[in-house]
Amino acid sequence: MALKALVCDDDTPIRKMVSDMLEARGVEVIGAKNGQEALAVFIKEKIDLVVIDFLMPKVDGLQVIRNIRLSGERAQVPVVLMSAISKSHILGDHPNLGPDHYINKPFRPKKLAKLLEKVLRSLGKDK
Repeated sequence: MALKALVCDDDTPIRKMVSDMLEARGVEVIGAKNGQEALAVFIKEKIDLVVIDFLMPKVDGLQVIRNIRLSGERAQVPVVLMSAISKSHILGDHPNLGPDHYINKPFRPKKLAKLLEKVLRSLGKDK
């Protein structure tokens, strides 16, 4: 059974690039254009990996991650946060409610691909 990823970014080209990278590695992808959609997908679907932007309309990425971290048995789903804002500034005093991985925007596609491959290996999915 294929892994299922939630990719959430209000920037359509970035959402498509991340989705394409994951799909090329055999991962089923569900996209969301804001945090509110991401939360609805996470509740409805069995998600194995979340890749999410920080600054988005309706609900920001950090609030989505906090909701995931407080979701009980699914709280340990790996999360990659993408942002132009520094990780320490975003998380402040609550690093335990934050992402497992962080990548600064703008990023090189190869750097993101390496990070995604690392996360997929940890989930037992190699290319």
